[in-house]
Amino acid sequence: MFRPTKPEDWEPYRDIIGDLYTMMKLKEVMAEMQIRHHFKATEKQYKTQLKKWNFDTKYTKASEYMAMIKTKRRRETENPPKQTRFVLRGRPVDPKDITRFEKRALKKGMIKGDEWAYDDDDEDVEDLEYDTPPPEPSYSYASSSHYQY
Repeated sequence: MFRPTKPEDWEPYRDIIGDLYTMMKLKEVMAEMQIRHHFKATEKQYKTQLKKWNFDTKYTKASEYMAMIKTKRRRETENPPKQTRFVLRGRPVDPKDITRFEKRALKKGMIKGDEWAYDDDDEDVEDLEYDTPPPEPSYSYASSSHYQY
């Protein structure tokens, strides 16, 4: 069994751990590394290393959700109001996840109506993109009925 003690000990496993972490939860990665590669490290060591490598991008942070909610609310008050679609680190963000976070944040007092319990205006969220989704195509029976009787 190999136990990493120096940062250099991790480098040969960087790509393997990165690939596994995109497909599995951390505990599963740890088990896989221990079984297949005889590499044993603590959860804290993994978390530190994942953060150092910028692989800790799998989950959406509270500050990222807060930035999305602020942007969404601002765009909804524009004239005309705009719907917003978010992409974080190249992955689309499900609007249901944003709504669920917003409800929890309201309950916890992080958000009070239009007031924010903490201000993260200085914090710019990297890799967050947004745009207005294209309108959904609407189908009418008159234009789609080509039946002959």
